[in-house]
Amino acid sequence: MRMVILGPSGAGKGTQAQVLTEHFGVKHISTGDILREEVKRSESALCRAVKRMMDRGDLIPDELILSVLEGVLTDEENFMLDGFPRTYAQAHALDAICERLDTPITVAVSIECPDDEIIRRITGRLVCGKCASMYHELFLPPKVQNTCDKCGNALSQRPDDTAITVKNRLKIFHSLTEPVIDFYDRKGILVRINGLGDAKEISKNLIKALEEKINGHNN
Repeated sequence: MRMVILGPSGAGKGTQAQVLTEHFGVKHISTGDILREEVKRSESALCRAVKRMMDRGDLIPDELILSVLEGVLTDEENFMLDGFPRTYAQAHALDAICERLDTPITVAVSIECPDDEIIRRITGRLVCGKCASMYHELFLPPKVQNTCDKCGNALSQRPDDTAITVKNRLKIFHSLTEPVIDFYDRKGILVRINGLGDAKEISKNLIKALEEKINGHNN
């Protein structure tokens, strides 16, 4: 299975991606995580520029993310892409890469969530700068305010989790990424799922919908 998972940041893609990769036995490939690791490892002018773009919530240039992605996909037959494609042009470019590698996308998932809920979820996130543990002011608060339960280090908000940045990301999503959802819908491989509610129930509904879609294509 080769899957892409779509939806605005904060819709629950990371949570559901973990469940789906375990259930279907595919590799989770997060372009955001890959780029953040590259930024940490290098102090080059390019990596500093990428960090500034990520902190603002801007899209990374296609040529950069495509070159990184093609190198990752070369050795993978079953995968889930998280965070890519984000534009119509990227969706076409991904199709071209997959055609060269003989690994066409099997199914696309769209996790849908209202903007006001996205803002509430993201702006409440807190992260430990030492052990990277994640918390949330409302949904998963630390036992002691702004202090990591695991290592006692101070918690902070990621630079790209501010309200201004989140609203910018949502604006980009609606103008540039929603056409990608339509692209996969026209190809007949899209599964839409409501991202509101209990995460376990969403996972259950999503797995059922995916299995029905995949079995329908195989029949």
